[in-house]
Order: sequence, then structure tokens, then C-alpha cells
Amino acid sequence: MPLNRKSLPTGRSFEPECVSSSELHVPLFREMMPSMNRTSGLIVIVLLTTGMWVPASHGEEAPAAPRKKVLIIGIDGCRHDAVVAAKTPVIGLMVEHGTRFEGTEILSPRRTDAANTVSGPGWSNLLTGVWPNKHGVTDNKFVGADYQHFPHFFVRAKSAQPRLKTASFSDWGPIAEKILGGSDHTVNLPAGGAEEYIVKDAELAMACASHVREVDSDLVFLYLGQVDEAGHAFGFHPSVPEYIAAIERVDAHIGQVMAAVESRRSFPQEDWLVLICTDHGGAGTDHGGGHSNPDIRRTFLVVSGPAAEVNAQQIQTYQVDVAATALRHLGIPLQPEWKLDGTAVGLKP
Repeated sequence: MPLNRKSLPTGRSFEPECVSSSELHVPLFREMMPSMNRTSGLIVIVLLTTGMWVPASHGEEAPAAPRKKVLIIGIDGCRHDAVVAAKTPVIGLMVEHGTRFEGTEILSPRRTDAANTVSGPGWSNLLTGVWPNKHGVTDNKFVGADYQHFPHFFVRAKSAQPRLKTASFSDWGPIAEKILGGSDHTVNLPAGGAEEYIVKDAELAMACASHVREVDSDLVFLYLGQVDEAGHAFGFHPSVPEYIAAIERVDAHIGQVMAAVESRRSFPQEDWLVLICTDHGGAGTDHGGGHSNPDIRRTFLVVSGPAAEVNAQQIQTYQVDVAATALRHLGIPLQPEWKLDGTAVGLKP
């Protein structure tokens, strides 16, 4: 198997159909628009994509500080221009209540490593908060990985706040089998081929939604792999219908999880930060060796929720900023001995 891709369909052709949100039994976009209730004379605006209630000021005493929680959604191999081209009402609404940083770099600005533009180093960057010269992953073989000294940021979070509950959902095996650490609840559904990733992504979204609805986790990571598989099979480009269809299915899955967040009984007392990220883009049907190709190396980062700045100034962001942003939202100081390379971005002061 080539090292710059995880798997490809074998033995038969794959002709996916664009599946609507209603067909996936998740809330339609109009149902995810802000709704208003009246409680004891207080207007409560419920933002389904942010996990936070925002009361209008009528002289009432302010509620206690909400409990901070984080949901990170990783979409493998997702080009920013394709997200813009696709019909993604859920992601669009989240951007309205936060910021989408464009041009998020997957390579260090002071690159001294030999990392390829593939998933192993990409997800290691995102989930450890350091570059390959520290975590040691340069391809999908994971030879030389040093997660002992530079672990998954769940480990950092739990070392600072041991009572935090964490959960991880993924269908690319190495996420759970190589990178993950510090997870209290893990769902690993390794897939192989574009068709199977569609099935496993749907199962993961259901499992994640059920967990978020019923379990009091503080830090949740959901990985969805079908967009990358569609790119390898048909092409990484906004003009490719199959690639766009995969992004639209993923958007519906995100809506399913966000509806579960909103359905939590403790939702009015919580402050959810949602981050959406990717490990790389793509060109043609590949993404390896993309150090000089902006369609591969420059991606995006969505920061959404009550703690997020709305339409923040565009600054240069990096994959390693994801872990730092999540930790800061949880109120965890970044310790010098962790040697993190990222900084928190898109949050209100």
C-alpha cells in the first residue's frame, strides 16, 4: 500500500449519491437556526452549534460560569475551496458564530524535518500540538514516533485536570492505535476503501452523538475519513462531484453530533468550543510530496462557540494551534516543559 494514502477501493467501482441531511435523519438546517424560548421573563437564545445559552440582559442576575467543553472534528483530506463550494449548512452556521481561518499551514515555518504531506504527520501535528521534529512522525509508517515525550493532548489535559473525561471516535486505525493517549472512551472502527469509510463514518457519527448526549465528557475528538478516500478515488477538487458529495455527507454527520450537544440536559450550563480541522488538502488523486503545492499544504481551521471571536482577523494559523486552542478554552495553562509549538487562536480575550 502506498505510504501517502490510507486505502483505496478495490475490485469494484464506487458511485456515491449525495445524501441529504433529512435522509440521514439529522436536523435540517432550519432546525439548527437560533431558536428562542422564554423562561421566567428571560429570553434565551439557543445556538445549536455552540453549546451555550446567551441570555438577553433584562436586569436578571447573571448565571454561574458555564462548564467549558471542547469538541474537535477532524475531516481527513478536506480542501478549503471544496468546503466553500459544497452545500455545508452546518459548517456554515458554525462559521457565522465563530471564525474560519483560511490558509492553515500543515508544515512548520521553520521546517527542519523530512515529513511528507500525509496523514501520519498531519494528525500527529494536530493532536500533539508539536511538529514532526519533536513527535518524530514523518510518514504513515510511524517509525521513530515519540509520543512518550510528546503525547496526544488528551494526556496533557488530564495531567492538568485529572477529573476531565475524554473520548475519541475514529475510523483510520492509526489514530487510535498509534497516536491516541489519555482517552477514557475510545471507538475505533478501521475502514478500508471509500465505500466502507462512508459506512464507518455514519456509525462513528451515531456513536459520537449518543456518547455526547448521554455521557458527561469534557473533551471529544471525532475523525471522519471518507472525504480523503473520495479524493483518492475520484480527485481532490471542488469540481469533482464525488468529492463534494463526501463533504456534504460529513456536514450532515456534524449536524447530527451538534444536535446531540444541544439535546444535553446540562446544555444551558455549558460552554462548548467546536474546532473543525483537516490533515491536508490534495491535488489530482494524491497529496504526498506537496510541500510546494498550496492546494495540499494550506488548509483551514474553524473555531466556533460562545468563546470564539466572530469573524476574527485572518492571521497565519498552523495545525499545531488546535491543541493549544482546546487547552486554553479548558483553562489549562500551556506548560513550558510540554514544548508545544502552537498558540491559541480565534478565542475572545
